[in-house]
Amino acid sequence: MKQFINMRYPVELLKRIDDFKKQNDFTTRTQAIIYLIQFSLKKLEKSGVK
Repeated sequence: MKQFINMRYPVELLKRIDDFKKQNDFTTRTQAIIYLIQFSLKKLEKSGVK
């Protein structure tokens, strides 16, 4: 299931996300953002942060 959300991002953060997207061959910015969120959450879970 997917749910639509509308978010505002600081311009500098979008530039960093777009650079990451290009460097890692993601097709869309959304793909890059989802990857970064999932990666970060897994890393936090492994470190024991709640």
